Amino acid sequence: MNANNEIWTDILYNLKLQMTQATFDTWLKTSELISQEGDRLAVAVRSQYAVDWLSTRLHDTVLRTAERVIGRPVQVTFVVADDGNHHPQTDDRDVDAAEEDVSELDRDLPPDCRFLVELVNFDLTTTGFVMTSNYAWQYWQPYLAIIEKEHRARTRVTFNLWNTLRSFPAAWTTRQQPEWPSVEMLTSMLVCERGKITGRAACSGRSETIGALEILEMEHIVWLVVRGLGRERIYAFRVRDNLPLLTPVQVSKLDLRLQERHMRELARCKLDYEEWEQLTLPSLLED
Repeated sequence: MNANNEIWTDILYNLKLQMTQATFDTWLKTSELISQEGDRLAVAVRSQYAVDWLSTRLHDTVLRTAERVIGRPVQVTFVVADDGNHHPQTDDRDVDAAEEDVSELDRDLPPDCRFLVELVNFDLTTTGFVMTSNYAWQYWQPYLAIIEKEHRARTRVTFNLWNTLRSFPAAWTTRQQPEWPSVEMLTSMLVCERGKITGRAACSGRSETIGALEILEMEHIVWLVVRGLGRERIYAFRVRDNLPLLTPVQVSKLDLRLQERHMRELARCKLDYEEWEQLTLPSLLED
C-alpha cells in the first residue's frame, strides 16, 4: 500500500465514525486518493452525481477530517474515476438508504439548487461534551418523571435539568472551576418558567410546589449551595456525572413494559437478576 492509500484509509476510518453506514457505503466506500500534490488532495469517486453530492453536502466534514489526520490545512477535490469498472455504480436501493439521512427540506430542493444546509460536525476534542448512557435515557428519565407526579411537581424538566447542569463542568470553565449558570439562564436553556426549576412558596390561594432542583436533591443526584437573597442569589452545584442501576424499589414504579424491558436489559448486560432482586435499598445513591 502506497503512502497516499495509507493516508486515505486513515481518513476514511475517521469519516466512517461520523455518519451512518448507508451514507458511508454509498458515497465514500469506493473512493480513492489518486493524487496528493503538496496540500492538494484529489479523490476519485464513482460518478458525477457522487462528485456533486460530496462537494456540497459532505465537503466540510471530509476537509476537517483530512486536516485532522494529516495535521495541516489541505484542499480536497472530488473527481470522477476514470475506470468505471473499478468504481461500480451503486445500486439504487443503496442511494435511497443514504438519502434517508437528508432532511425532507433538502430532498425537495430542485436538482440545480445549490443552496444547501451544511452538515455540522463538532470536533469533540475541542468543544467539550458529556455522554449520557442509554440506561439513563431509557429508565432514569421515566423514573424521575414518576417522582415528579408523586410530589405533584408542576415540572417536566428534571432529567433535562440534570443533563444541562452536567454540561457546565465539561464546557464552561474559568480557571478550571465550573462557571455555574444562573436560574435565569437555566430557564432560557430549558424553555420553562422559573418555578419549574426552583418551585414556588405557598401563598394565598396557592399551595407550595417543589421544583426540579429539589427533586434532584431528594434523589441525591444534585447538591445545591445558595448564597445571597432574592435576585442576588448565586447558585453552585455538585452534580453526579453518571447514574447507577435503579433498585427494585425504583423499577417497581415504572410501568410494566419498562419493568420487563429492564429485566431483559440486566440479562443483556450479564447481571444476575435474582441477585439484583435482593437489593433492599430504596436507591443506590443513598448516602
